[in-house]
Amino acid sequence: MKRLICGESVKGATHERNGLPLQDSKRIEEVSDHITILSVADGHGSDKCPRSDRGSLMAVNAFCDVMKKYLHGYGQTQEGMAELVTVLNREGDTRFAQDVCDDWQVRVKQSFYKNKDSSLIEADSHINWDGVYSLYGTTLLGMLITDTFVFSFQIGDGDITVITNDDISPLVEPEKFLGTETHSLSKADAWRKSVASVRRKDVESDQPYLYMLSTDGFVNSYASDEDFKKTCRDYYNMIGKYGFDAIKGNLAKWLKETSELGCGDDVTVVMAYFAK
Repeated sequence: MKRLICGESVKGATHERNGLPLQDSKRIEEVSDHITILSVADGHGSDKCPRSDRGSLMAVNAFCDVMKKYLHGYGQTQEGMAELVTVLNREGDTRFAQDVCDDWQVRVKQSFYKNKDSSLIEADSHINWDGVYSLYGTTLLGMLITDTFVFSFQIGDGDITVITNDDISPLVEPEKFLGTETHSLSKADAWRKSVASVRRKDVESDQPYLYMLSTDGFVNSYASDEDFKKTCRDYYNMIGKYGFDAIKGNLAKWLKETSELGCGDDVTVVMAYFAK
């Protein structure tokens, strides 16, 4: 299958008006002709999380770098990939999740030591690490796409969606909250709130399919889940009609319009399209 990938992060209309930085981050790693790693993250952007723009960047880097270590450890042979899919299926929301969270916390600590906040250093020089992690609070979504399986991973809100000719469905289903509440990578036991899934790919299928990772600014800009799914379907259909380059060239503009007409939040979308 031919692989086409693009992604954009745009500052939300509300953040533009208030002079706030972009809180979303994304990373695309085309490891080989057959292996792709994708990740997006949404920094919380609240008063309690003034460094969340950096936290979201650390999150996508943590996911991609940890996944690359797993790929290196198990190898990219047929036998190694078979072992890896078993491990991710059994331990994607436990051991792998812990490794990602540990990596993110190391990055946060390194950043904190460079930019210390004295209010978080107590009289005995003890550092309030829970408070430090909160400064960088963020969600995290990630995917590993191979020729034979797809691994999806999520902490907090956002959407990982697959679109085909016949169906639109989530690859993982995180816990839903009302309002702006969400699980966060900044919690000490964040890995316990992760969700993960492994889906085998139909290698015999000739039908094109599209994976979309999106931060919650995308889905929250639509009045209903049905409107969100319709937009995902529209992107899929436009790729088939106008070609991937047309969508890639206009994606940032369209996401800006989505934010302006919707919730006003930052919006990130990463797409991976596969076709014969």
